[in-house]
Amino acid sequence: MSALEPDDPRSVGEYRLLGRLGAGGMGRVFLGRSPGGRLVAVKVVHAELLRRPEFRDRFRREVQAARMVSGAFTAPVVDADPDAPLPWLVTSYIAGPSLEQAVAERGPFDPQAVLTLAAGLAEALVSIHAAHLVHRDLKPSNVLLAEDGPRVIDFGIVRSVDADSLTGSGHMAGSPGFMSPEQVNGDEVTWASDVFCLGAVLAFAATGTNPFGAGPTPALLYRVVHNAPDVAAVADPALRSLIADCLAKDPAHRPAPREILARIGPLGGESATALPHAQQWTPAARPTRADAVPTRIVPPVAAPPAHQHTRVDTSPAQVYPPAPAPADVRPTATGDGGRRSRRAFLFSGAGALAALGVGTGFWLNRPADPDPAEGSAPAPSPSSAPSPPPGPVGLWPLDEASGQVARDTAGGHDGTVTGVAWQGAGEGAAFDGTGSQIVTAGPVLQTGAGRSFTVAAWVRLSAVPGVFATAVSQDSADASGFYLQYSSEDQGWAFARPGLRAVGRTAPAAHVWTHLTGVCDGPARKLHLYVNGVQEAVVEDTGPAPATGAFMIGRASFDGQPRDFFPGAIRDVRAFDRALGPARVAQLAQLG
Repeated sequence: MSALEPDDPRSVGEYRLLGRLGAGGMGRVFLGRSPGGRLVAVKVVHAELLRRPEFRDRFRREVQAARMVSGAFTAPVVDADPDAPLPWLVTSYIAGPSLEQAVAERGPFDPQAVLTLAAGLAEALVSIHAAHLVHRDLKPSNVLLAEDGPRVIDFGIVRSVDADSLTGSGHMAGSPGFMSPEQVNGDEVTWASDVFCLGAVLAFAATGTNPFGAGPTPALLYRVVHNAPDVAAVADPALRSLIADCLAKDPAHRPAPREILARIGPLGGESATALPHAQQWTPAARPTRADAVPTRIVPPVAAPPAHQHTRVDTSPAQVYPPAPAPADVRPTATGDGGRRSRRAFLFSGAGALAALGVGTGFWLNRPADPDPAEGSAPAPSPSSAPSPPPGPVGLWPLDEASGQVARDTAGGHDGTVTGVAWQGAGEGAAFDGTGSQIVTAGPVLQTGAGRSFTVAAWVRLSAVPGVFATAVSQDSADASGFYLQYSSEDQGWAFARPGLRAVGRTAPAAHVWTHLTGVCDGPARKLHLYVNGVQEAVVEDTGPAPATGAFMIGRASFDGQPRDFFPGAIRDVRAFDRALGPARVAQLAQLG
């Protein structure tokens, strides 16, 4: 959690706001306190979204869908006002990490803990399907691990039987790697689609990776439709069989949620449903200030998840045909109607773009605790308060509407703007690739030998250039001290020093927002590159030269001259005076 910013409201309705939990393309989320003292998550949408005539209807549907669902393993809506000048939604605050965070920070769960997770999520799906809804976006970041079991959140793209579709032709709802084949193909989507997503989530919890691998969105979606899932790393045979059945290509061959609960009973006895294994994610009972976000402990040793965080779409789309007892009725096999046109749209690349940014799964209930890799302290004594997560020393949202100043909302290092076209909140600043730049009056980071730092930004190329293109750098005497950039020589994203580059494996594409993070670990003399929250390269930092000049956005310098101008848009540039760990980098990649 971070402090409220000057333009943030201090209250929404009857709820006093305590701090920011996050912000992105759809709105801002705050930790709040109800009149009775209850901690809540308060989502307030961006004003510019109200210019879209359909937005209030979409938001109202989201609220209605979330209110229709009840159950022990979903997060209840406390209050909402879709008709307010800035619509808002309040849910219970859940003190616990997401499944994505837990696995990224401490590693895969043991088989009994995965069965515990499966039981809770299957029961949540029973509740959702009983309301004649299909979730459509069950994935690790939409599963929160509370003390008494998991919670399913994000009803932003749920589809009701009685609602008319708002999805535009050719758009899809879901997240790559956690979508069912019928979602990818544009076929009829039933409760069985959620079961497929559940299988992918359980495989991720058991192995730390997506069962369809990683890579560009079109490749992931192709594998979902055509390739068998890779579940060989699931050690327990019974659990592996359950996951494989959930991931059946034919919806008619997947078990219903109640069947999953029945299968889990014999596998784990009462222990699978009584949650004795939830200590792997249970929040620690730590004393906090009256207004602090509860802290937590999550499961042992870890590799970051090897999957993309790109969201395909957040629009409601057709799902769930009316039928009695929807959670237990098997669907018939799907046909092939409409598949070719939708698939052609998808693999043209347009289907991979997000319509409205992240949904409720990010906006609600996101904890923000220190990353263990950043040197967080042990649990405080009763007389001390927990340390807040390390904040940036510079933060340039680049959401201005006009002017020649780019505000640094964290450290006061405002930048002078030249040749940049402002595009408004969420769209970033547009750079022309020939002369556009944002330059501060002096350095923001110390980058010499032994110094650690992190730089991050969302970038979108207008075209893949034939020359180097730098999003963020800091000047030194003859060249920039570091570069977060596109390397034409390597045809990839890179975090670099002069003559030294950590180059990623993700192929850059035009018109696609990509999150880049460069981490310099000074004591270890390493440069790390993260793309969309996943570490893709690390090299020995053999030239840690001090960069004592200006901090620059949109270009670099070489031989004392401005070089490597960026063609495209940049937003949400952040600079930290420390090396962030994998979990914190993954969080940054979810802020847009």
